[in-house]
Amino acid sequence: MNRIMLMCALLAGVAQMGAGPAPALTALQARQGLPHCFQKLHQGDTLVVAYLGGSITGASGYRVQTEQWFREQYPGSVIKAVNAGVGGTGSDLGVFRLQEDVLQHDPGLVFIEFAVNDGADSLTICRSMEGIVRQIKKHHAQTDICFLYTVAESMLPTLQQGQLVRSIRYTERIAQYYGLPSINLGMDVAAQLKKDALVFHAQKGRDYGKRIIFTYDGVHPTTAGHALYTATIAGALRKMEKLKAPGESGLPPPLYAGCYEQARVLSPVGFTKTKGWKKGAALPALKGFAAAFPDLLYSGDPGDSITIRFEGRVFGVQDIVGPSSGAALVSIDGQPPTRKLRFDRHGSWYRRHYYLLDTLPAGMHTIVLKPDTAFIDKLKIVNPGERGDTSRYKDRYLYIGRIMLAR
Repeated sequence: MNRIMLMCALLAGVAQMGAGPAPALTALQARQGLPHCFQKLHQGDTLVVAYLGGSITGASGYRVQTEQWFREQYPGSVIKAVNAGVGGTGSDLGVFRLQEDVLQHDPGLVFIEFAVNDGADSLTICRSMEGIVRQIKKHHAQTDICFLYTVAESMLPTLQQGQLVRSIRYTERIAQYYGLPSINLGMDVAAQLKKDALVFHAQKGRDYGKRIIFTYDGVHPTTAGHALYTATIAGALRKMEKLKAPGESGLPPPLYAGCYEQARVLSPVGFTKTKGWKKGAALPALKGFAAAFPDLLYSGDPGDSITIRFEGRVFGVQDIVGPSSGAALVSIDGQPPTRKLRFDRHGSWYRRHYYLLDTLPAGMHTIVLKPDTAFIDKLKIVNPGERGDTSRYKDRYLYIGRIMLAR
């Protein structure tokens, strides 16, 4: 099948899925529930709960609160929690960091939260989410999975109109196909808004009376906002605990051709590179990234390069964006390089980030990465209120923490 025919087939598949009946807009879609999770809890076994998501998951909010809820509800079991939240990232990174951040801990239950951050194209979201599900189930078939759909201010109009936002619609296709439960955390938020019992985006210092202050930025919940999320999750868990366990069934064939179930993450040190690259561990400002990127490399020399030769369709880099980051020149299979700016309006502070190339044709590829030292007017890009010491922005380093590949 040539590439045009393949793309038409894929688009037809997406259209066909989208034409099916939409799931009801309720807080819980129980489907097959979480039978193995509750079996462990009823038997007093150890349960490892992993939380895979963005900054809402990484915060000490619903994740910590639900962890405590499990301990209180099931005192006979040992509850171990894994924080796999990385701010500002979606399922297209989650599928690549799943093995290291989640599966190495052998979880019995995995919560997946990417609704707010999943802004990629529909096929990438579907391939990433299905890749996450299939990697988990191939690691251990009895690991239960539950999707969590958080809400941001920009998503409210769609929710209040009784519709699902695009990221949730795509994820629900995966949830339906694999019989996985999903909890829409925005439903109870919208209900409280309708009763004027909640302020979604509050101003600090202003008195709102007895109303719940849900966020101060339109995205990240306050402690009270997280408590509302936790109450919704706890209510859904109680309902699913009463479900009759379904019979065991094998893993069905992939729903989406090319889903990222064979995603790999590799150290950059194993690839061909020039001698000018330096170890990121030598930079005091980046010590906090040592666990995530133990082999972090960086260079600000335009003569440096690193060459990655691989067989597959997807290539990406996990890196760091911050005051000293710059841009990458990316050459694919000998073509003229394209520029990937690795600085943005939040560049006043260092954070883990990533970029993926568009899906490549199947086969062997050669990718060459070089630092781009062309001038970047960072002071015009960064948020004015976050600039701080402007001398921090003089360097334009290219950071490489991990190489991501998929067939």
